[in-house]
Amino acid sequence: MEKINFLKNLPLFSNLNEKEIKLILDFFNSYEKTFEKNNFIFEIGKPIDKIGIIISGEINIIKEDFWGNRSILNKFKTGEIFGEVFALSKVIPLNISVEASQNTRILFLDFKDFSMENSENPAEIIKFLSNIFKISLRKNILFTEKLEHITKKTVREKIISFLSSEAQKNNSNSFTIKFDRQELADYLFVERSALSRELGAMKKAGLIDYKKDFFTLIK
Repeated sequence: MEKINFLKNLPLFSNLNEKEIKLILDFFNSYEKTFEKNNFIFEIGKPIDKIGIIISGEINIIKEDFWGNRSILNKFKTGEIFGEVFALSKVIPLNISVEASQNTRILFLDFKDFSMENSENPAEIIKFLSNIFKISLRKNILFTEKLEHITKKTVREKIISFLSSEAQKNNSNSFTIKFDRQELADYLFVERSALSRELGAMKKAGLIDYKKDFFTLIK
């Protein structure tokens, strides 16, 4: 019951009651698994045929190039989902992996043999899939924002673009970001040393103030 109470408050299960949620969990053969920090949840080149729901902890979606250089495409926290696009499309992600950024517990829904023809409750499944579609659309908007950040020419421009966007989301000039320094550098496609140097210069110039992951933008 505790798990159901947690799930029914998530966007993934919007407009679904407790009975319907249990039906979904049974239909997709749900199970839980715990991953220690830095362990891979999904690995590069392997099929993703499950949707993951983060019960506790955090994960990073990572992209690596031929030489092993990595960048963080996104970070997801408790209550968020991942893997849905690959699980539904059956496309193997050639250079995408998912890693636990802290000790993390995941609830998996298995889509390996999913077919609407196998369901005796299509209305509930359709509502569930509709929720997945809405979540995926929101993620696509966030990815478009990232493209805006990383296409800026200088490190400072990338930082300003990112921090301005976070201020707008929080409707405040003071806010907490979800990345540590290395993760932020990977997310913005910059070297960590260059990021730290530019943040220090911006702080000295009176443009920003920060302590760890808490930032204040100064006019």
